[in-house]
Amino acid sequence: MNTIFLNNKYTKIYFAIIDKVRQAPFDGFTENHHIVPEHFYIERTRSGPPGWLIGNPDAKENLLDMPAREHAICHLLLRKMIPEDKNAGCVYAAWRMVNIEDNNGNRYRVNSRIYAKLKEEVARTHSATMKGRQAPNKNVPMSEEQKQIIRDTKAKNKTYKTCEHCSKTMVAAAIKQYHSDKCEKNPNRDPNIVSVKTRGKKRTKKQKEFMAQQMRDHYVENPKRAKTKEEKEHLSKKLTGVKKPKKHGKNLSATIQKQRAEGTHSTQIKVSCIKTKKVYTITTFTRYVLNAN
Repeated sequence: MNTIFLNNKYTKIYFAIIDKVRQAPFDGFTENHHIVPEHFYIERTRSGPPGWLIGNPDAKENLLDMPAREHAICHLLLRKMIPEDKNAGCVYAAWRMVNIEDNNGNRYRVNSRIYAKLKEEVARTHSATMKGRQAPNKNVPMSEEQKQIIRDTKAKNKTYKTCEHCSKTMVAAAIKQYHSDKCEKNPNRDPNIVSVKTRGKKRTKKQKEFMAQQMRDHYVENPKRAKTKEEKEHLSKKLTGVKKPKKHGKNLSATIQKQRAEGTHSTQIKVSCIKTKKVYTITTFTRYVLNAN
């Protein structure tokens, strides 16, 4: 068995404890321990990825009833007896022993130094174990049944509240964000709240330039592209029946009139095709001529 483990002081201490327990069985409370960890074996009895050893992990010679204290020490030693590329199971087992309570609400207590070292090992081991592993549901579309379950759960968990100041009823998140203490009809509303201070105010020229530059940088890294047929259908279904804001028409009309007066409207900007020499508006040229070529 010793050929399975590294030849170091932790292995010597481990087997010294095993021999001591075998020679002097304990009369009190004991726990069942696999001398060679169960996850080392190909034919495992527990769930999890198979190991590399041939044999029965639950063979009589591989099981030993140990006092709880010795059992915990053995698991803390095991993680030091295996090469790092194979000791993930031993690290997780030691971590569970010092964190997870048994049926009686008890768990093993270790000092802060050991706990900190074990915590670092678990983080390092888990990172190496999960690196490069693809999620089982990646690129797998959800079924309609799964989607319906999510919809039902969201609808069930969505709670509505009424603002005590304006008596409007809406989802709890909206009440928290825009109403309650921040409500316009609240006589004791704090004027220093950011949303209250900026509501109804126009952005400065400097703010607008900063936001425009942020958008330009974004589209340099993520160039615009034409929507696919599926995206168009999804957007069409999503917007069907949705009412536009009350001032949408007036605002749109005012913008178009302003652009026409300045000569910047898309119908007023003309470009000519190099091949055909025909003149088009910028919209027609971009949509039909460029895409055709």
